[in-house]
Amino acid sequence: MGDSDLFLQMKDVRPRIYGMEFNSIINWDIKRSEQWAVVGLNGAGKTFLADFICGRYAVRDGEIKYGFWSEEKARLSGKHYATELIKKVSFESAYLLADYKNMYYQQRFHAMENETTPTVRDLVASIPLEEEEKKALSLKLNLEPLLDKHIIMLSSGELRRVLIANVLMQKPELLIFDNPFIGLDKEMMGELNLFFSELAKFQQMVFLVPALNEIPECVTHVLPVRDLKYGPSMTKSEFLASSKDCLVPQTEYSDDIMLPESVVEYKQYDSVVRLENINLSYKDRVVFDRLNWDIKKGEKWALLGPNGAGKSTLLSLMVGDNPKAYSQKITIFDKRRGTGESIWDIKRPIGYISSEMHLFFNENQPCSRIVGSGFFDTIGLFRKCNEEQERLCNEWMALLGISYLADKSFLKISGGEQRLVLFARTMVKNPDLLILDEPLHGLDIPHKKRARQVIEKFCEQPGKSLIYVTHRREEIPSAVDKFFELKKLG
Repeated sequence: MGDSDLFLQMKDVRPRIYGMEFNSIINWDIKRSEQWAVVGLNGAGKTFLADFICGRYAVRDGEIKYGFWSEEKARLSGKHYATELIKKVSFESAYLLADYKNMYYQQRFHAMENETTPTVRDLVASIPLEEEEKKALSLKLNLEPLLDKHIIMLSSGELRRVLIANVLMQKPELLIFDNPFIGLDKEMMGELNLFFSELAKFQQMVFLVPALNEIPECVTHVLPVRDLKYGPSMTKSEFLASSKDCLVPQTEYSDDIMLPESVVEYKQYDSVVRLENINLSYKDRVVFDRLNWDIKKGEKWALLGPNGAGKSTLLSLMVGDNPKAYSQKITIFDKRRGTGESIWDIKRPIGYISSEMHLFFNENQPCSRIVGSGFFDTIGLFRKCNEEQERLCNEWMALLGISYLADKSFLKISGGEQRLVLFARTMVKNPDLLILDEPLHGLDIPHKKRARQVIEKFCEQPGKSLIYVTHRREEIPSAVDKFFELKKLG
């Protein structure tokens, strides 16, 4: 390979990691115009490799060459290091768009407090790029309808589009996408696939994916990864024809599982949730117009609809996060909302997680404490679990195959592993009502299968109710036999 073809080269490289011995070596050559996918199971080392390329870890042995870097490039870009021209886009990249650490989850539903948070237009205006280039990218990613929305109010699919636009406007040499299709409906996935194919004509990209069906069409080469061992690299067609060992789990889960007991006090009720003539709007946008939905005890529902249709907003009304709930006719567990119950009374029999909530788990806490916070319905653990609660945390983590994460910082594990930890947090009470908003996004096939087994087992318990939100109908649990579909009103 001539130097003119070289884009990035890792030769006999071993990273230096504090407190960890990295035993394998990395060899990886990327030529100009090649588009790569790094493919492996959750926790295999995809995110670590991306962080290493971005300069977050030092090189202990070997050498990394950045073929796109030169003194001329440094002068023109104003950057001091090649790694400054590499950008990674992940769902967690939203931290760079808004100060989530100084926000709280329910703030996204408080209109007055949202006025102090940045809009998409503010973000675009802050990027030093010619206006014509900004406009062209905004059109390609269909950002125009989002410009006046506050970033904290974006759905997960809308947020993904803004993240991509934000990094493209910074003119990176290499773009690394971590789970690029997470949070998108099928229509938006198709549009994004086409966009990646257009982008590939002039932009070098690497995609980190946990499954075959997550590999974008523009990818030409694949680097398999398994247990922090990388390679051998191959073309996409060679990989598709291979045994794909990197996607084969080391251990098989037993289909015969037993869920830990419920810690929710038994309540007598007939209706889990009843929404009557719900009307909701923000400024000039109507979200709901005379919406009605009645969920009886023991029923299993799928909540469907395109990105931006209001699924997360509807769930926020149910669980008490949205203050507009108190002006609506909403009944929870046969009790009318606003008749004296606290938000903790509402949440106690409910297990709930969503992609939007994921962003607010930004405390540097061990994963076991994140799981334990599910007992108290808090974002992070601020009360100590008792001995019984700690036992249940351990049992749920073992059931999902993530006991090895117990003492690791939640902020230092991969996005897929974080989703598993948050799923354990949602299940830890074995609640009466389970609300799962895109629970399988970012998971590899084995972990998706395990999560589905747990959900199906939950549904077998007498009187348990489920609301399952997804853009992918093939992921809907078999126990679901009722469907509620939202459509965009404005």
